[in-house]
Amino acid sequence: MRDKIGILKALTLLSQVGIAIILPIIAGVWAGNKLDSVVGTRVLFLAIFTLLGVFVGFRSSYRLIMSGEDRKG
Repeated sequence: MRDKIGILKALTLLSQVGIAIILPIIAGVWAGNKLDSVVGTRVLFLAIFTLLGVFVGFRSSYRLIMSGEDRKG
């Protein structure tokens, strides 16, 4: 029984990490694309906001994993 609970907790953390990575990237792509169309640039804001989304996504997933390690240890 304890083994099943450990597996479920690991799957929950894995899905949270995936969501924490992909949502900021999608938001960055959307915002950059929208801003590029308003300002009239080609890919300037798309590149900036995509990189920002990648940074935010990986940072938040790192913090999520580390908070799980703090609770475990």
